[in-house]
Amino acid sequence: MEDLLISPGTPYFLGSLAASLLAGLGLALMPPRPITVGMGASRLGSAARLAAGQVAGIAIAGLLIAVVVAGDVRGSARSLLLAMAIGGYIGLGLALPRQPEVRRQREAAALRRLTPGMIAFVRVGMGSFESPTAILGRYVAQGHPRIAPMRALVAEAMQIGQDKRLRPFAALALAARPRGCRELTDVAEALAQSEAEGSPVETVLAAQQATLELILQSEFKREMRRRTMCLLLMVAVSLVVGILINLLWIMTKGGAALTQIR
Repeated sequence: MEDLLISPGTPYFLGSLAASLLAGLGLALMPPRPITVGMGASRLGSAARLAAGQVAGIAIAGLLIAVVVAGDVRGSARSLLLAMAIGGYIGLGLALPRQPEVRRQREAAALRRLTPGMIAFVRVGMGSFESPTAILGRYVAQGHPRIAPMRALVAEAMQIGQDKRLRPFAALALAARPRGCRELTDVAEALAQSEAEGSPVETVLAAQQATLELILQSEFKREMRRRTMCLLLMVAVSLVVGILINLLWIMTKGGAALTQIR
């Protein structure tokens, strides 16, 4: 390690490493430019982030490997630098570019779980002969942290409706499409169609709410069964390991045999 620190090329390697790290972070965190509209733009942005992350990760890993080779690093310092090279590639090349997509999938899953409650809220409001603007405004006024993703979406829809002078449910459909939640998009488009045609949408909302609740219940039961199986597997593994340790302890007469071997 001392040879690496006093090597003449160390400052240049460290400078290149810092510059590549900053450039890679900037490219990976750069928001995608709106080249096209819709899911194609989202896929293009994800591909651009992945490509930028791959370039940054390969650059970081290559520089660290070059430091190891050029500086003839040995011992623990060599293992540390190689581990940093692998970690830099995984972090910048794979994990960091996928963060926006992971957040989007989590948001879509949260919106999917909140969609039945949103349908029920709209049905109650429409049954009370409230205007769509009043219904969405009351939903945004709720302070429950659990509905924060849906509340943010509804607030964005109301802002879009004011900016573009759209009907409330049409703005809700426009705000829901990029979220990737198909069930919420179907509900919002049904509301927008009913609002444009002036037709009742109670039957459609009731059917969609019942279907979505059944789907969510089946998924919840499947998740509970999966977690139960994982828990049983962990208990079985712990039991087998404990039995093996006890058998080993008995076979070695309380560790006496191992002491004699030493």
